[in-house]
Amino acid sequence: MKVRKKSYIRIIVIVCLFTIWISWDLTQAGKNLLSLYRSYRMEEEFDSVTEATAKVGIARSDDVKLAHPTAIDNTSITYQTIEEMVRQAIKYAGGIDWIVQSGNMVLLKPNIVDPEPPGTGEVTDVRVIKALIKIIDEIDPGKIEIVVGEGSPRPMDYEMEYQSTFGTPQWTKLWDKSGYQDLLTDPYLEGINFRLSNLNGSPPEDPWQDLVLVDVPGGGEAQPQGGQYYIHKDVLNADVFITVPVMKIHRPGITVALKNQIGIAPSTMYGFSKTEGVPQKNYKVKLVHQSLAPMYWTDKEIVDLCNLAQIKYAVVDAIACLEQKKAAIRKGDQITNLVRMNMIVAGPDPVAVDHVCTRLMGMNPDDIEHITLAEKVGLGTNNPDNITIIGADLETTKKRFIKFPDAEGDFGQGNRTWLLNGPYSIDSISEPINNEFIPDEANLTPTANKDNWSEAVFFNDDRINLRDYYNLSSGDDVVSYAFCYFTAPKDQQAELWIGSDEALKIYINGNEVYSYSGTRSFKDNQFVSAKVMADIKAGENSLLVKTLQKYGGYDFCINICEPESNPNYDGNRIWGLKFHTASNVSGIKQPAGKTNVNFEVFNAYPNPFNGSVSLSYRIFKPGKMTVRVFNIYGQKIRTLLNERVQTTGNHVISWDGKDSNGNFVSTGTYFVRFQKDLNQVDSKKILFLK
Repeated sequence: MKVRKKSYIRIIVIVCLFTIWISWDLTQAGKNLLSLYRSYRMEEEFDSVTEATAKVGIARSDDVKLAHPTAIDNTSITYQTIEEMVRQAIKYAGGIDWIVQSGNMVLLKPNIVDPEPPGTGEVTDVRVIKALIKIIDEIDPGKIEIVVGEGSPRPMDYEMEYQSTFGTPQWTKLWDKSGYQDLLTDPYLEGINFRLSNLNGSPPEDPWQDLVLVDVPGGGEAQPQGGQYYIHKDVLNADVFITVPVMKIHRPGITVALKNQIGIAPSTMYGFSKTEGVPQKNYKVKLVHQSLAPMYWTDKEIVDLCNLAQIKYAVVDAIACLEQKKAAIRKGDQITNLVRMNMIVAGPDPVAVDHVCTRLMGMNPDDIEHITLAEKVGLGTNNPDNITIIGADLETTKKRFIKFPDAEGDFGQGNRTWLLNGPYSIDSISEPINNEFIPDEANLTPTANKDNWSEAVFFNDDRINLRDYYNLSSGDDVVSYAFCYFTAPKDQQAELWIGSDEALKIYINGNEVYSYSGTRSFKDNQFVSAKVMADIKAGENSLLVKTLQKYGGYDFCINICEPESNPNYDGNRIWGLKFHTASNVSGIKQPAGKTNVNFEVFNAYPNPFNGSVSLSYRIFKPGKMTVRVFNIYGQKIRTLLNERVQTTGNHVISWDGKDSNGNFVSTGTYFVRFQKDLNQVDSKKILFLK
C-alpha cells in the first residue's frame, strides 16, 4: 500500500509540473504572436504633436447663468435645463457657428449601445441630441443638413444575417427604445432638415452599398487592420463631424469623445459584436481589439477611426454617467453603477475634451492610451498647460469613478519611450542580474545615440518587448538596459507597478529600489507582478531598468503611481509626472529622439484655423530652411519659405490658407513641411476651416 501511495504522489507531481510547463509555454506562444506585427517604432516618427491651445466648456445644471438651474443631484432634470446646459457649454468653449456654416452637412454621432431609455447612463441622452439639432439649425434655419448617425453593436431585424451573438433583434425601429424615433415627430423640431442614419448600412436589401473602404492617413496605428476601414458614406460626406458621447468607464479606461468613434465601424461588415466579423466575409473582417495577446489594439483602432472621422467638435453628455463598465448594472430597479453629474462638457478639440472628462472622473489622462496616442498623431492636445477650462471648476466638480475591473482598465499606462543598451551575453556568468555589464550602472545618465545607447524608442504597448526590438530567440540568454528620465511635481513616495516574467533590477536616482531574480507569470490579463514603494524627488529623476532573458518573453512594464489603498481607484500615474529621454536640467536641448535634427517645430496656433495659422520653430544651428504646405494627397499647395538662410534661435512663419495662385484652399487637413539644409525634415498637421 505504501509503495502504491508513493506512486500516486509521483504521478500527481509529474502531472502538476507538466501542467505548469504547458501553461508557461502557452503564455510564451501568445507573446510570439507579436512577431506578426512590429511592437515598436522610433519616437521621431511621431511628428504631428500639436502645441495648439484649446478651450473646454463645462456647464453644470446649477450654473447661475442658466435660466432654469437645478441641483446637480436632481434625478428629474428637464429638457429645458438640458438645452440651456448644452448652449452654455458651447458658449463657454467659444461657440460653434465658426465651425458650422450654411449649406454644411453636419453629422451628430451619439453613443447608442443597448436598448436603454434616456437617463440610464448607457446611451447618449436623446435630449442632448435634440438640443444640438435645434442649436445647429439656428445658425441658418433650414439650410443645414443634420444627420444623427450611429453604428450600434446591437442588430435590427434586417441585420440578423450579419450576426452570430444575438438571438433576436434589439431594435424594432432604429434606436427606438432610446427615444431617437421620437425626434422625427417632435413638434419642437418641426421644419428642421434632419434625419437618422444607421451607420451599419441603411438599405435593408443591401446595407453594404453604403460602405466605403478608406485608407487611414499615414497608414494608421492598429496594424492588424492594415491601415484600412469600412466607413459609411455619411461619415465621409459630412462637412462637420460632431461626437456626442455619454461619459462612462470602459475597458480602455474611459469611453467618451474619442472612444465613441468605434461606432462608425459598421457592424454589417465587422460583426455583432464588432470583434467577431460576419459570415458573409468568413468572419475575417473584424476589429481585432485585444485578441492578439499580449498586445492591445483597441486604443489604436479608436485613434484610426477618429482620424477618419475628422472630428470638428465634441459635446459630452455627462448628466447620468456610469462607473465600472459601459453597461448599466442593475439591482432590482436601481442602476448601481450610475454616477449623477448633471453637466455638459464641450469643445472643438476632442483630445482636450477627453482630457477634462478623465480628470472629472478622478483619473489621469496620461493613463489613457487613446488620449496620449491621439495627441501624438496630431488630433488634439493633452497638455493641461494648453487647455483652458471655462465654466464649472474642475477640482470641486470631479468625482472618483470606480475603474474597469481588469488589468487594462486598472494598470493605467506605463512609460513607453526608452533609450536602450544591449543585449549582453550572460554565458558563464553565475548571477547576471547582479553583474555590472556597464560600469557604475546605477548612476548612468546616457544620451541618445552615444556609447551604444539607442535613439528614443517608442513601444506600442505597455509591455516593453525587448525580444522583438533585439530580434532575439528563446535560446538567447542576455541582459540589457532601458533608461529614461521623469519629472515629478514634488518630493513624495510613489508606488511602482512592475511587471516581468524574469529577473530585473530597477534604479531611481542611482538607488536600487527593486530587484527580482526568479521566474513568474506575466500574462496579458495580469500586468502587475509586484508593487513597491520608492522615494522620488521634485524635478528631474533618472530611471534605469535592467532586464534578463533566459526562459520568458523578455518584456517588462512599469508605471509610477499615486499610493492608493482602495483597489477601486488605484493605478493612477502621479499627476504631473512626465517621462522623457533627454535631460531638461540645463541648456537648450534638442528634442528627445531627434539628436540628429538641428531644429524643432513646436507650435501651431490657432489649430484648427480659418484666418491665419502661425507655426513657431527653433533652430539650433544656422542653415537653409524651406517650408511648404501639402494636402493629404501629398500635393504641394504653396511654398512659404525657399532655402532661406536662417540664424540660431526662435522663428515664426504664418500661412493664410491660400494656395500658390492666391486662392483659398478648401476645408480640410494640410501638412506644413519644414526642411533644413538637404535632409533635416519635420512637419505639422493643421486643419483649415473655410
